[in-house]
Amino acid sequence: MADEAPKTECKDGFFNCLLNPPKCSMLRMIVVGVLGGIIIWGGLNTGMEWTNRTEFCLSCHEMSIPYEELKKTVHYKNRSGTTVSCADCHVAGSKHPLDYGRKLTMKLLAARDVIGHIKGTVDTPEKFEAHRLAMAQRVWEKMKDSDSKECRNCHQFETMDPEKQKDRSVVKHEGAAADGKTCIDCHKGIAHKPVHQLLEKEQGQATAGQQGTPPQTQAAAPAAPKVEDRNTLGTSPAPTVTPPAAVAAPIPAQVVKPAPKADAASAAAPAAAPAAAASKITALDWSNVPARQIKAFYPGQASLEWAMNKPDHSSASDIIEKKRACAKCHEGDANQIGAAIVAGKPVGVSKTVMEPNPPAGKAGFIPVTFQVTHDASKIYFRFEWVPPQNGDKKMDPKNEVKVTMMFDGGGTVEGSELNGCWATCHTDLRTMKDAKDDKKTKYINGADLASGKFMDLIQFRSGKGQTPVDGWVDSVRHMEGGKSQLKAEGKKEGNKWVVTFERALAGGGKGDHAITADKVYNFGFAIHEDYTNARFHYVSLGYQFGLDQPNPGVKNYIDVQKK
Repeated sequence: MADEAPKTECKDGFFNCLLNPPKCSMLRMIVVGVLGGIIIWGGLNTGMEWTNRTEFCLSCHEMSIPYEELKKTVHYKNRSGTTVSCADCHVAGSKHPLDYGRKLTMKLLAARDVIGHIKGTVDTPEKFEAHRLAMAQRVWEKMKDSDSKECRNCHQFETMDPEKQKDRSVVKHEGAAADGKTCIDCHKGIAHKPVHQLLEKEQGQATAGQQGTPPQTQAAAPAAPKVEDRNTLGTSPAPTVTPPAAVAAPIPAQVVKPAPKADAASAAAPAAAPAAAASKITALDWSNVPARQIKAFYPGQASLEWAMNKPDHSSASDIIEKKRACAKCHEGDANQIGAAIVAGKPVGVSKTVMEPNPPAGKAGFIPVTFQVTHDASKIYFRFEWVPPQNGDKKMDPKNEVKVTMMFDGGGTVEGSELNGCWATCHTDLRTMKDAKDDKKTKYINGADLASGKFMDLIQFRSGKGQTPVDGWVDSVRHMEGGKSQLKAEGKKEGNKWVVTFERALAGGGKGDHAITADKVYNFGFAIHEDYTNARFHYVSLGYQFGLDQPNPGVKNYIDVQKK
């Protein structure tokens, strides 16, 4: 009789089966396998978690260098009390169970660090700095391959609240989601020394003449604005601006009248037509004209070249390639930018100090109520603001206030649909960073008066007897010569300034753009407050206007409604 096969079923009870293995060998193998697997997995996971502790990472003394950098960032200490450890960014996979294998792989790759510690590859600050960029690039590559899962353990596009983000953050995140970007594409250097700037500077030098070139030389600008998002003038009357500080006592209204040519120190006023300058601006009921609140900020030595250079300004590629207007990102935080610049603080990716000599007591921005309307033959611009307290230095003693506005001929200046009048502001102008000529003023690269590639310029001056400026900017700045029947008035009403322009829609001659209903005009303005001059003014971002043609898809667009 053949030998009886081993029993695989337990008929005498589970524990009796365990005590009598020959009778239940299959079950014993299963139980032992399960228990062994638990012990092995538990030991492996316990070891992994123990070696994931920041204290363990710091047992290699060279890791104290990046750790001290982490301690200075919001990822280590913040108002909510949350923090991240070394492993949260350098080991962790996503929360999905199937990514556990990647976590194991990352731990195995960490053997490189152990070998480096034994060999002393980065055991001094000098060695660490020499290898820093290469080490960072390896981390960026891994995070790029994993779709930044380490970041997404805490941050998700879907759960972000755009109402609590700055405009530029909303735009960046919307663009990243649409373009399929991952977190590490934009957020390098947020936990450690921003070594990515070295790489960007190298790339910037390699592509000199592309990123660092003003947008005019990149590609032809469209005649009409690109539809991006909604924000047009409202229908409510202009609100009263609350004064930020005490101001001088009200003075009588000043109506500009013709006067002799001013001296060179105050940039001579043009010889405007006496009849036009002497006549009053048409009386209008501004309470029924929609108002736009615009933050005019202090720019320091910020130039077009700086803004268009990616190593300096992280959004340069978005501006150039995606045609995203500066105001789309910065309209909401222009006040913060101005405050940082006027205080001499570094800004941008390159941490550039835009104001080497911060003016004592000067405010970083002023809120301006801007209104514009037109009738059958003329367009009217109105500016209202409360003067901030400034210093006692009077650079232009003749004019307490100057208001300047520039606009193109409806897409005639490339890039102006993105940056307004910043197309005229360059780094080599007088008082700017690369100035070589103390008489060099605003200009446009590749300007051509005949084809309309110039900025029309109008200016109000508060000095007694000063006439309004009717000029333009092409290859140089012309402060006279226009024939647009320009009128300008300015006065203090209580604690605020009100400046109004009246201009013929048809223009009138050399240096004048005709304003018609079939075009969109790109513009910007500047306010010289407290007897100041040159670049020490407040400026707007780039905006657009059109006559009776709503364009709700463009944030920096203003629909000029007929009265």
